[in-house]
Amino acid sequence: MSNVSGERGAIDLPFRLVVTTVIGGIILGLIGYYISTTCLLMKEMQVIWKPSVVEINGKNGSCKIEVEVKDENGNPIKNAVVTITGLGGADSGITGKNGSVSLNISLVMEERREGYLNIRVMHDKCYKDFYEENAIKVIRVGGNENC
Repeated sequence: MSNVSGERGAIDLPFRLVVTTVIGGIILGLIGYYISTTCLLMKEMQVIWKPSVVEINGKNGSCKIEVEVKDENGNPIKNAVVTITGLGGADSGITGKNGSVSLNISLVMEERREGYLNIRVMHDKCYKDFYEENAIKVIRVGGNENC
């Protein structure tokens, strides 16, 4: 080993330091961007629906379900996607400024005397998805086709 290799190492050292600093800065910037655009702690949504029991006259019918979506502090959540499914029907909508949406769902009871509807609420911000299976009970009571 001669003095030439020692000089080469001394010349390469600042270059390596600059490259390492630039790459480290880029990685740190990406981490900062990720933290600022995603949620570290997801918040819960409060979901309230009316009615919780629906009566259907006959084998088929349609019903109106009102759903309200609020945050942990009781403030309305706008632009939440609400979906109700079950008994051969489905409907979805997006909440307005007041955090509520009205859905109309057509139901097919066939030979059943009762059944259930499921509710799912999703939001693209920092909220956990809400899902309630068997949230709304549907009961067949008579021969007409109205709720």
